[in-house]
Amino acid sequence: MDNIVETVRFKLKEGTDVQTFLAAAEGTLPYISSCEGFVYRSLSLNEETQEWTDIVYWTNLANAQAASNSFMQDAGAQKMVSHIDGATLVMAHESVKMSAMGECVESA
Repeated sequence: MDNIVETVRFKLKEGTDVQTFLAAAEGTLPYISSCEGFVYRSLSLNEETQEWTDIVYWTNLANAQAASNSFMQDAGAQKMVSHIDGATLVMAHESVKMSAMGECVESA
């Protein structure tokens, strides 16, 4: 079975402090990383549109769906989501058909 990439695109609520949001997002890492099938996660921002993209790679669709279904039961997730404009949120699960990886570099 193919690996799955989960993408969640959204904008923050008006007036949200980005550093507060990022701290809340980091607070979800213990939950996400403990989920069965978790592989990798990144959070990025399109500076021009102010749209965020949360990307999570999973070993399979069942694991991705299980994590998504129980995500809001985590207190850290509730805190993170409280900063998101729900009307802008779009989530998708897609099968990875090709991948490549270079040397991992941690951003500052």
